[in-house]
Amino acid sequence: MPNVLLAAPRGYSLNLFDGRVYLFLLAHPDDEVFIVGTMRQLLVKGVDVHAAWLTSGDFDGKGALRERELGEAMQILGLHRSRVHLMRLPDLGLVRLMDRAAADVTKLMDRIRPDVVFADAFEGGHPDHDAVNFLAYEGSYRASLRARLFEFPLYNGSGPALTWWWRINGFPPGTGQTYYNRLDDDEIDRKYRIMRAYSSQWMYMTPARMASSYSSLKRRGEPYRPCPKDRDHSQPPYRGELNYERWFNDFMKIRFADFRAAVLKTRTFR
Repeated sequence: MPNVLLAAPRGYSLNLFDGRVYLFLLAHPDDEVFIVGTMRQLLVKGVDVHAAWLTSGDFDGKGALRERELGEAMQILGLHRSRVHLMRLPDLGLVRLMDRAAADVTKLMDRIRPDVVFADAFEGGHPDHDAVNFLAYEGSYRASLRARLFEFPLYNGSGPALTWWWRINGFPPGTGQTYYNRLDDDEIDRKYRIMRAYSSQWMYMTPARMASSYSSLKRRGEPYRPCPKDRDHSQPPYRGELNYERWFNDFMKIRFADFRAAVLKTRTFR
């Protein structure tokens, strides 16, 4: 029986397991590795879990490979193909296509009616991740859902200089309370096997694995937190230079100003 929702040394447990239908909203195949142990817990409990990937991670022309890796990962997880939703929007294109993405997410939410939604965190790490977080709010509003929204961290630019300002698997400091969900041996094993399934993404999976040690997952767990109801996605997630503006703009060519403009053009909730 999974050891669920025990208080962690630097956080507090929060009941995640009282919903009926859960949707995990993700930007790219492999984003789920940071929360996949919690997904496994829900499946073991018999909860109806859906997962949607807005892109196939096809920026470098490897979308078909990424989808094959995703299929292997979902077999390891135990998520049925009927609960896997591939939207196939362009990788690094969600900011540019925000309104279309909002319509697609709304259509999915209206069909499956989730009462709990997990999304990539709004943390300034990748513009597609931030877009997915906004779309969790926007889609829920357009679909007239009363879903509880949660987010989980991937990476951001609020880390120390020693790690070149990268922070992996942790929220930027001072941006809200972090909660943790402890994992058992089977959940940790599946999490690591899923990381290995994404062999094309080894350069990202290696630091993700290092930031998710067995001892920390067993003792503390996967970090997450509720999304604040009053979040304003037109404002940066924290003070300071964002990760994608610092590191990725040579090929992303996306600034937070571009993200903000897309949010203001698309947003219907207040």
